[in-house]
Amino acid sequence: MARYRGPGLVLTDGTAVNSGDTVGELHLDNQRATALHLEGSGGFRFRQEIYRLLPALALDLCTCPEYHEINAVHGATMFWRSPALMSKTGFEHRPLPPFTRWWLGTWERILLAGYHPEGQRRLRKGRRTELRQVWITRRTLLRSLERQVEHPKDESASAAGTGHGGSAVDP
Repeated sequence: MARYRGPGLVLTDGTAVNSGDTVGELHLDNQRATALHLEGSGGFRFRQEIYRLLPALALDLCTCPEYHEINAVHGATMFWRSPALMSKTGFEHRPLPPFTRWWLGTWERILLAGYHPEGQRRLRKGRRTELRQVWITRRTLLRSLERQVEHPKDESASAAGTGHGGSAVDP
């Protein structure tokens, strides 16, 4: 949980987020994220973890009293460029302020060099991706939980019922 300190914004489903509102903040568990790369296909495994996390996060928003005032959850990520991930999860992305983008982007590269199995060599591969904010609303998360309940055999939803604790992403 964190207090939002940016300018007011209205997300796609009409949810308003104002400066001072309590929001959820997503952070990667670096050691678990590293483990996703050990057998290859790290990006694919990361997406599976995101799909698994969302219904568990929605359940936490519903059942944990300390989360009842949270109407939106956000994080900074380089993974916003995947249209399939954004549309399937319900996240939307927005640019970060320039200094925040520079600072967090530098920090992300330090973490990548330190935790990625290829270390600093990984930084020299590919192009640099702009770091952006991603947002998802409580309403969207609750819909993902409803889909899991309605279609428990769905591949992306069936793993979601395990809750958090084994996820690469910690709310």
